[in-house]
Amino acid sequence: MNEQPKGEKPSKKSALAGVNGLNDVTLTPKQRSFLTAYALSGRIGRAAQTAKVNRQSHHIWLKESSDYLRAFTHTSELIGSMAEDAAVERGIFGIKRLVLHQGKPVKVGAKYHYEIEHSDALLLAVLRKFKPEYRERVLQEHSGSINLVERLEAARARLLAIRREEDEKKTG
Repeated sequence: MNEQPKGEKPSKKSALAGVNGLNDVTLTPKQRSFLTAYALSGRIGRAAQTAKVNRQSHHIWLKESSDYLRAFTHTSELIGSMAEDAAVERGIFGIKRLVLHQGKPVKVGAKYHYEIEHSDALLLAVLRKFKPEYRERVLQEHSGSINLVERLEAARARLLAIRREEDEKKTG
């Protein structure tokens, strides 16, 4: 099932090998180019444009090549890890923003004035990941009744009735 697109020779050496440890996958140059662009942009459409590959090729490769699927999954995990790192950085340490007044940078003395902007939403996401007490608690309530004992007894009675009928047919 690792068929390569017609007219393209597979290459054993991956352009991503040093980056993501996929030394043993067989990818075509177009696949490697797409995955490299995807690793840099995190977006399939942008990766297809950058690699000059039809977006549908990516979906076909996912279905037809287990090596490509494995490389794409690994690359997606790397992108997720980078996004998580960025969320932690912005949530805890914030990002430095140039202060503007009427569209122009504000100077204090001879230096531009910056402020640190934090993201409360990202900070909460980081807290939920690392501190269980900040996770949302889901309380499930059940209305109505389930009388398990009655249902089990009824099922047992049906089973016994079926067995009696079978025994009667055999002896009858």
